[in-house]
Amino acid sequence: MLRRRPRRIAPGWLRHPATGWLFLAALYLAATVINTLLAISMSAAWPALIALVLATIAGVCATTGIRTLR
Repeated sequence: MLRRRPRRIAPGWLRHPATGWLFLAALYLAATVINTLLAISMSAAWPALIALVLATIAGVCATTGIRTLR
């Protein structure tokens, strides 16, 4: 009798290790944009500093995600 092999489905992009990093980078980038707009509308420095920190974190997440793609 022949044994049936289980059908292997290729893992999709959602299960890729880089997906979480790139999604996190997109969230931090959205927060950066919101804080930048807040800094412009308030004419204050503290939202710009927070936006700079958020942009740095987004860059680190994006770099990690891109390096994970390889």
